Amino acid sequence: MVIIINGYVALTDLNTGFLYIVGVNLVACVGWGIIDGLIYAVSSSIARNSIRNKFLALKVSVNLNEVSIENAKKSLDDTFLANFDEEGKEAIAKEIITHVPNVSLGDSQLMTKEEVISWLSIIGLYMLTGFLLALPFLVLQHKLLAWFASNLCGITWLFWYGVQLGKFAGRSRWLIGFVMGLTGIIFLVISYIVWT
Repeated sequence: MVIIINGYVALTDLNTGFLYIVGVNLVACVGWGIIDGLIYAVSSSIARNSIRNKFLALKVSVNLNEVSIENAKKSLDDTFLANFDEEGKEAIAKEIITHVPNVSLGDSQLMTKEEVISWLSIIGLYMLTGFLLALPFLVLQHKLLAWFASNLCGITWLFWYGVQLGKFAGRSRWLIGFVMGLTGIIFLVISYIVWT
């Protein structure tokens, strides 16, 4: 999206100033960083509090002597432990029941310091990416050449991101990198056709 914004501002007559292009770019990055960072922080908070609530329910059940293997097995949902077979889940559930009284739940918090720091880090990451894609407009004198260099950096970044995504997913990383880079090129071509 940053590449498309750069292209839109650079290739139209909105403003020919290079600093204007960089400014629009960075403001867009701040906006996206705030939104995406907030979504991440809220999602993390929901997941953390969901786990806390499961332990709280188990702890209450133990105190009332109503805990069962089934309740403990249900607490494994949405964790990596849910992938065990029934025999494995039952063994884990029995072990959980044994240790539930000693669980420290901590305080209920809407958002932790780590989640806020993650939110700010995402904003910083977006700003850094936006600045790197805007850098050609600060360094190169010719606007079309700066636009091309910015796009090349962006597509290279998309390719690298796709390769890393494929690596972590255990899939064909070079193919995923190629598809990500090609997707960026397609968006660039469409945006160029629409806006010129």
